[in-house]
Amino acid sequence: MQFLQVMQQFSTAQSEQVQIEVPAGWGQGRALFGGMAAALAAQHLLNGPVSAAEIRSLTVSFVAPLEPGTATVSRRILRQGKSVTQALVEIEQHGQVALVLLASFGVARPSKLDLPLLPELQQNSISQHKGWQMPAAPGVPEFTQHIDFMLDAGNWPYSGGSQRVLAGRNRLKAHQGEAGLPELLALIDAWWPVSLGLLPQPAPASSLTWTLELLPGWTGFNGEQYWSYAAEIEQGADGYHLISSRLWNPAGALVGLSRQVVTVFA
Repeated sequence: MQFLQVMQQFSTAQSEQVQIEVPAGWGQGRALFGGMAAALAAQHLLNGPVSAAEIRSLTVSFVAPLEPGTATVSRRILRQGKSVTQALVEIEQHGQVALVLLASFGVARPSKLDLPLLPELQQNSISQHKGWQMPAAPGVPEFTQHIDFMLDAGNWPYSGGSQRVLAGRNRLKAHQGEAGLPELLALIDAWWPVSLGLLPQPAPASSLTWTLELLPGWTGFNGEQYWSYAAEIEQGADGYHLISSRLWNPAGALVGLSRQVVTVFA
């Protein structure tokens, strides 16, 4: 099932709590791919009384594995002020919470401080091209069949490399129409944790928490365009790795700052 088909089960006429079908074919180990899980929560959120254009940050906690089948998604506004709105989305399955998404929305307002991006943050300068497709290797998740990857720097998963950085471009395959927030979440999280490129063979790993701050400029692009990504391991020990990353839109402007805590069982 293509990404758009999965999202079509949501509508603006739905109530605050709805039942959905978690799709097959988007697995990552024994669970649903985290980017798809976050996209499901985001799509339900955006069908409520909020504006995607005003979203400032998302924090996602992956509490338990989501599996193909029925799940319940609920949303609620925690507080709505003059400028800032805070909202919460939960996905439940098998009687327990599987995912929690906290979103912050902020209306643009006049400010005496206007600080442009630093030059080194304005675009991804990495241009060396190392490969077009995800290698068909043991341990590569099934959801990667839905995404085109171009690797610019770093290591493919389980290749036993030495680089603590990862950079490249990706897009959803056969995706027509505009790329919105759910698509962005899927594309960012589709990149494997940098740590996996250091391992010589498959080993379990999963995101524990994920925080994403969005900057203006992430709207208005179609699904055929590639988004650029770069990440680095800031620190890793005791089975937990701190990974920071950045996302550039197809025009080369920085639009996202991301940070993950990843559990690595190796």
